Amino acid sequence: MSVNDRIATQIKRYTKITPSNASGTGIFSFSQGNPVIRFSIAEQDAFLLAPETRLQFNFKCLADNTADTSIVNGNAHNLDPRIGVQSIINTLTISSRRYATSICEQIHNYNQLVSIAHPTLASTRDLATQRNHEQLCVGQGILNRQELDQTEENMIANTANVKVLQRKYIQHGGGGVATNGGMDCSIQLYAGMFQSQNLDLRLLGGLELEITLAPDANVFFNAGANTTYQISDVVLNAPLLYKSANEMMSGVQPQTLEFLTYSSLYNVAQSTNATITNKVGLRGCLSMVQKFVPVKYINNYGRQSVANDLQGANAFSGWNVGVKRLTFHRNGQRYPNEYQIATERTDLNPDEEVMNEKNGQVLINSWSAFENYKDVKHTHLTSQNLATRTQNNYFLGVSFDQISGQGIDLSGGTISTEIESTLQDPVDNVAKPFGVFTFFLNKNTLVVQPNQRIQSIE
Repeated sequence: MSVNDRIATQIKRYTKITPSNASGTGIFSFSQGNPVIRFSIAEQDAFLLAPETRLQFNFKCLADNTADTSIVNGNAHNLDPRIGVQSIINTLTISSRRYATSICEQIHNYNQLVSIAHPTLASTRDLATQRNHEQLCVGQGILNRQELDQTEENMIANTANVKVLQRKYIQHGGGGVATNGGMDCSIQLYAGMFQSQNLDLRLLGGLELEITLAPDANVFFNAGANTTYQISDVVLNAPLLYKSANEMMSGVQPQTLEFLTYSSLYNVAQSTNATITNKVGLRGCLSMVQKFVPVKYINNYGRQSVANDLQGANAFSGWNVGVKRLTFHRNGQRYPNEYQIATERTDLNPDEEVMNEKNGQVLINSWSAFENYKDVKHTHLTSQNLATRTQNNYFLGVSFDQISGQGIDLSGGTISTEIESTLQDPVDNVAKPFGVFTFFLNKNTLVVQPNQRIQSIE
């Protein structure tokens, strides 16, 4: 390679891409119209540095669905403290610009997935520092001077002091003025294509990115029925690495792009002895995670629809459903564990609000759904947090392949979770239906043919 080629390879430029469907005001909102954001990234001889790509916007909370309504300290308008403004994304779709019918990746229930991944892969301090700066996540740590003298137990009991910092952000835009100027945010997109590698824009024929916003009741909790949000000044900050002359000469043969992605399914658990069965049609499935949310809490302003926080009786999404016995099946046979997991759970301790549960195997399996539990360095997920009513982010998970990395073939047959539990409702402590969000981590391969076709091999 010549000197010029080496220099050309190192040319890196940052671009800001505005939405292709922006209105005259530039405002996007679920309830006020324009709930879909579209970006178009041109086909060119460059790589999109996907892990460095950020979605930037100004986030504003509106008390009465009107832009001129000031948000004051007395308003409770809460965001989930673990995922913050990531909660505004309901569906993320990535497709080829040239091959319009080729969807490369589509993640439904995106905010539910992030609510599992963030506390699993980030510690309390991670949530309260870096992720808070970017996306209004405050975790469950010490948030301000008022809370420095409180123990964690007192903070849990005195929920009025929790998330004070976050509330100030969304009420005043981080400033001290009594107006709602909004808060500038910069978030990484939790998608396989944007997490794993750089993307060849010539090979893919450019990219189309579509973001569908979530309902207001899925974003806020402890809020009035007229509480809404809007985002403005939306841009995709896309770093590009331009190719050398030698790189531009290649590509006449079929080329492949491998990445990881999630597929989402939804079921309802009606019985304390339930079998959740899915047909997924995936060939390279690596793992599965399942999250439980009371059906009546989904799309409910008074309850938290996405994850969990320290708001007493209002914080029970990701609820510990009182698992007693758990078995995973593939085509009716126990897999990958050839045994039943027994938690030896007892009833709720009303004083400590702790599920007395031996859940070490549940925890290890849950970690392994994201990465080998031996490699977990930063996490909020512990046996204590899984068992504690006010701190939990409970979910079930299992890895299907931690050796080859190729995954297992689920293109035919079924995958099932057989679970005996109490289905304990968070408020009245009786069995109630729970919605079950299931996510399958899958290895996907895109094959680009010389005749300008993209074939997805899952």
